[in-house]
Amino acid sequence: MLTHYLVLGLSPQASTEEVRQRYLQLVRENPPSRAPEYFQKITAAYDALKDERARVATRLFGTLQYADLEMALMDLVRANASRRKSPGLRALLDAEGVLDG
Repeated sequence: MLTHYLVLGLSPQASTEEVRQRYLQLVRENPPSRAPEYFQKITAAYDALKDERARVATRLFGTLQYADLEMALMDLVRANASRRKSPGLRALLDAEGVLDG
């Protein structure tokens, strides 16, 4: 997650508004037509830090690959349940439709 702050040139204590202002400044200075690779980096960093929900998901999963935090948590539950030996937990999650087989 620190790399996102480094790309934007901000500290981890930066507010949501500071992240937004810095992103807009960098986009003006580096439009996609002039620096497409850098534009992708700053856009990815902004997507990962643009609000508190995105920051939490980024902190938990490293990169923002889940748009929906609930979906990400369900994937985490599935992964942990598949490794556990407890048939009771697996049966409960299977009955709730959480496990996909």
